[in-house]
Amino acid sequence: MPSGLPPLAALVCVLVVCDARADVYALRIPQVPRPIVADLEGKLEFLDVERAQSSSPRQNPQAKLRLRLTADFSRSLRFVSDLTGTAGGTPHDPGGPGVYDWSRIKQDISPSLEFGEAYLDFRSSLVDLRAGVQKFSWGKLDAVQPNDLLNPQKYFDPILEDESDGKIGVPAVAPTFYVPTRGVRGLPDDLRVTLVWAPLYVPYYFPDHDERWYPPLARVPAESRTMGFTVTNQSRLRNAPLPSRTLDHGTIAARVSGLLGGADFALYYFDGFDPAPVLSAAAQGFVRLAPLSPQLVDIRSEVEIFPVFERIRAAGGDVAYRAFDATFRVEAAYVFDRAYPRSIRDIVAGEQVGAIDPATLVLGREQAVPVTLGSVNVPGDAVEWGAGADTFVGDTFVLVQVNQTAILRSDVDLLISDYETRFAMKVRRSFFDDRVRAELIGLYGMQGVYGLANPHLTYVINDHLDVRVGYIAIEGDGDSILGQYKRNDEGYVRARILF
Repeated sequence: MPSGLPPLAALVCVLVVCDARADVYALRIPQVPRPIVADLEGKLEFLDVERAQSSSPRQNPQAKLRLRLTADFSRSLRFVSDLTGTAGGTPHDPGGPGVYDWSRIKQDISPSLEFGEAYLDFRSSLVDLRAGVQKFSWGKLDAVQPNDLLNPQKYFDPILEDESDGKIGVPAVAPTFYVPTRGVRGLPDDLRVTLVWAPLYVPYYFPDHDERWYPPLARVPAESRTMGFTVTNQSRLRNAPLPSRTLDHGTIAARVSGLLGGADFALYYFDGFDPAPVLSAAAQGFVRLAPLSPQLVDIRSEVEIFPVFERIRAAGGDVAYRAFDATFRVEAAYVFDRAYPRSIRDIVAGEQVGAIDPATLVLGREQAVPVTLGSVNVPGDAVEWGAGADTFVGDTFVLVQVNQTAILRSDVDLLISDYETRFAMKVRRSFFDDRVRAELIGLYGMQGVYGLANPHLTYVINDHLDVRVGYIAIEGDGDSILGQYKRNDEGYVRARILF
C-alpha cells in the first residue's frame, strides 16, 4: 500500500467523527475596506480496484484529496482555484512525489499534486471575463461531446475518473459577452458570445506502457516475423518535445449560445492542437551472427513509442429541447485534419529490416540496421455527432444516447471503423429515502462489436459521506477501440467524503 495512504486514512476518521462541512469565511486584510469572503470546499476519496484477471496490470489503492477555494474580493471580482493531491493508483514505478507540469505526457508521480484551476473572474451586466487556468465544459450530450475540445484529459483511469477531475486545466483568457436582445424581434433570448484564447499548449497525461489503462493495441509484440526471420522486439514509451511555446501555437475557440423557441442552442468553433492522444512509433534494428541459432543470426529491434501533436479545426453546434416530460439533445461537429490511429501492434508485426553488411556479420560484431514501419496515423476529416434523451419512468431515471464518428474518404484499416456507432444508456433508481442508489451504465459498439457494463450501488451514509461498490465488465473484439481492454474487468470500492 502506498506510504501516503495511512495519514489520509486517519484524516478520514477525523472527518467522519466531526461531520465535516463547508464553511464561508470573511477575511479582513489591512487597508482593504471590504472583507474577502472565502468559501472552501473539498472532496476526500479512497478507491480500491481488484482486477478480475491476473493477466491484466494491477492497480494500487488510491487516495485523492481535492480542495476548491472561491474568494470574492468584491461583488464583481472572484478568484477560483482548486488543488488535488493523489497517492497510489495506476503508476507501477513512480519516481517519487512531485507536481504535474505541462511539459510531458508521461509523468510517473506518486504522491502527486495538481493545480486544476486558478483564475480571476470579473463579472458585470455586459461581460464576464475569466483569466487564468480554467476548465471548460462545452456540449450538451452525456460523457461524449464532440464540441468539448478545449481541455486535454488524463487517461490514467478513464472509466472511474469523474469528468471534471479527468480534465486538465489550460491557461486561457475567456470573455463572455451578454448581448441585449430584449425588444429585438428575431434574435434569441439570453444570447451570449464566448471567446477563448489559450496561448500555451497543454498536453494530455498518458499511462506508461506497463500500466493498467495503456492501450494493448499500442503494445509491441515480443516477437515478429519479417523476411523469414524472427525478430525480438523491445519497446518503451518516451516523451517527445512539445510544440514551441509561441503565439502561433495557441488555441482559439468561440461559442454562441442562446434560447430560441424553447430550445437551448449553441454554435462552436475550435482551432488548436487535438486534445486526444496521438501516438507514433519508430524502430532501430540490430543484427549479430549466431551460428547455433536455426536462422544463423539474432535480430532484435528497439521500438520507441512517442506522442505526436497535430492541429485540428472543428465547427459544430448543439440543441436541447424539453418535450413530453423528456429532454432531447442533439450535437454534431465537423472535424478537419484529425489523425486517426492504426494498431501499433500490427504495424510492428509487419516491420521491414534493412540491408545487412556481410563483412560486419562475419566479424561477429553487432551491427545496426534500419527498420521500416508503416504509418501509424492517417489524417482525415470526419463528422462526429450524437443524439440522446433522458426522462423519469416513475422513480427511475433513464438516459439513452447514440454517438457516431463518420470518417470521410478513409481506405486504411483504423482502430475505429469508417462509421463507428456507439449506443449508451444510464439507468438510476434510489431506494430507502435516497440512501441507496442503484445505477447501471452501459455501452455497445456496433462495428467493433464491443460492450461495457458498469453496475454500481452507492450507500449515502449522510450528506457528506458515501460508499460505492461496483463492477466494470468489458467484452468485444480485441482489435476494437474498447474491446482491446477486455482483460481489464474489475471490481471496485470507493469511499468519498464531501466537506
